[in-house]
Amino acid sequence: MTGKLEAYLPQDCPDGLALLEEGRRLGDDVTVGRSLLCETHGVRSEVAYKKKMVEEGRLMTSLNIGMKTWADTARAFEKIWAETERRGFRIDRYQMQMDRRMGLPPELWDRAAKETGPMLETKEDWYATAHTVPIQPQLGDMMIGSPMSVSNARNALEAGVNYIGNMSQFAWKYPGWPGDDVEQMAEMVKALGLMASKRDDDAMMQSYLEDGYPATFKDYCSYIGWALFERYLIDDVIGARLSIAYGGLTHNPVSKTAVILALEKIKPEGTYNSFYHCNTTAHSQEIDENFAVVSIDDLYLMLAQLKTKSGAATLSIPVTEALRVPSWEEIVQVQTVAHRVARDAPRLMESFNWDHIEAISERMIDGGRRFYGNIMEGLSDLGVDMRDPMQILLTIRRMGAATIENRWGVGELPMSDAEMYVPEVPTDTYLDYVERRSRVKRIFSSAGIPKKDQIRLVVGSTDIHEYAMFLIVEGLTTAGIEPVVAGTSVDPDEFADLALEAGATAILISTHNGMALTYARQLQDEVTARDLDVTIAMGGTLNQDVDGESTPVDVQEDLRAMGVHVCNDVVDLLNLIGAAPSN
Repeated sequence: MTGKLEAYLPQDCPDGLALLEEGRRLGDDVTVGRSLLCETHGVRSEVAYKKKMVEEGRLMTSLNIGMKTWADTARAFEKIWAETERRGFRIDRYQMQMDRRMGLPPELWDRAAKETGPMLETKEDWYATAHTVPIQPQLGDMMIGSPMSVSNARNALEAGVNYIGNMSQFAWKYPGWPGDDVEQMAEMVKALGLMASKRDDDAMMQSYLEDGYPATFKDYCSYIGWALFERYLIDDVIGARLSIAYGGLTHNPVSKTAVILALEKIKPEGTYNSFYHCNTTAHSQEIDENFAVVSIDDLYLMLAQLKTKSGAATLSIPVTEALRVPSWEEIVQVQTVAHRVARDAPRLMESFNWDHIEAISERMIDGGRRFYGNIMEGLSDLGVDMRDPMQILLTIRRMGAATIENRWGVGELPMSDAEMYVPEVPTDTYLDYVERRSRVKRIFSSAGIPKKDQIRLVVGSTDIHEYAMFLIVEGLTTAGIEPVVAGTSVDPDEFADLALEAGATAILISTHNGMALTYARQLQDEVTARDLDVTIAMGGTLNQDVDGESTPVDVQEDLRAMGVHVCNDVVDLLNLIGAAPSN
């Protein structure tokens, strides 16, 4: 291992093929369970269930759920099932929104802040995910890709879960994890070997694209190329089966339908993708408007199901999603909307301009194949062994999404760090970012910030969400302030260390995972331990799980009482900068 590859891989990088074989051997002691849904419908797996539903012409639906505990979640399921039975429809599947600590060994759970979502703490909890009601679970978040990849994959398979993820989360960091990325990727490769050993039992390695690099890609061609790349890794190198999910960051229904057509066209025969996600970015504080957003989204997703016979369920988003974690009643409400839309979808098929959508899709596929080819050639040129999953995963993890698209994308590549990649088929996220960036830069350029040379800022995110962080950085740079960028999934001690090193006057934090209060307290403790005089500011989704409440509550006033500056808009940030203490 010499030359350029040394920049990404350690000299003693573990042998990926040996790890893969170790994982396959683990499969000898694992028996894949059968869920209550599969028992009810007389099939052996969710794959078989999807095939049966496609043959029957059923438009399937899915839901997101994740109450504070598994016990709360199970009770919600019982109520959801009873109410949907009363209303005359059923929901096919769900995906669990779990606490990120599920990706850590149990002995480390107390080292990280509790986030929104349940924990599966016992074998009984795991079993109950697939046997509480006949709604099929998908366990995607915090499973394969985490430091607990092998254990979580095994528990899920034995419980009767067939679709297990999340391939796209291989690059995630886990709060409180003392190990390095080599250890984390080694566990992932072993878990992938376990999944490959259960291929004939319909085990599906799940990938929700927007939980990984595509969330920050600027080009839909890159989305399709990345899906091809993940499929090469899972299907060809690992010998498992990949399922793709997508949709949460696309609010243009035409673009979304075109991407779905592309994803369905590039998948192997006999593969059933898991779900397509209604948009999560177009919902606003106006609940009545959100009914229009989800209804249009539902319609296009169901039309895509009919067009492609995909077997991928439509995952509707409750109208309160932008305000709080939805209750079970709000989940039933949006599912009722979805099932009502499904009744009209077949008769609307002929009214849509499919030629227009398919033409866009073909552009994406063409660009995607070129992007995929560029990735494969580029990694090979670096010296990566393209049959070794450990080398592949570790290299692309250390490169990062921006480097990969900027180097191998099919749009206009940047010539310097000061330039931005110009996409061939722009994503909604990129278009939204450009619009918001213009506003932020306009506001900051005219702000007249005093004593800029005394302002030293550290900016970062507590989780994977990064666009808010990018906007803050763009605004500050426009105003002549160069912040220290901590990045995403930053732990409190890392923020404090960076603030100490930079002599920071303020730490600016974006957070979205329902742990704002706990995180702020931990950060204050870390700041105090280093005897720092630094302002802490937080923006994003400022809520927290609390005892006695089934859903997270807003904690903005609590944060203010602690002395944390709450930023709901860039104007709040400007006010903060004017008041930030100098060292």
